[in-house]
Amino acid sequence: MADQIPHDLAEKAAAMREFRRLREAGLPVSSEVRERHVWATNDGYATGPDEGEPIPGFALPDQFGAIRTLNDLSGPNGLFLVFHRSADW
Repeated sequence: MADQIPHDLAEKAAAMREFRRLREAGLPVSSEVRERHVWATNDGYATGPDEGEPIPGFALPDQFGAIRTLNDLSGPNGLFLVFHRSADW
């Protein structure tokens, strides 16, 4: 994979376009395409835990100020947690 990591803007844009093309077409996204997309959009910064990796417990306010914990949010099948950066925090 190291030789396929996008380094310049043209490679990063191509990686993002390929990911988008597959998603919009409803086609499966291979782990290699996903990894290139993540690298291109995050410039190598960590994006959170890997799929299936346990996360530490937490207690954080939700959008209404109510404190939510990992246990509050987890159901019988676990929890789908998305980390999203925003420039509008």
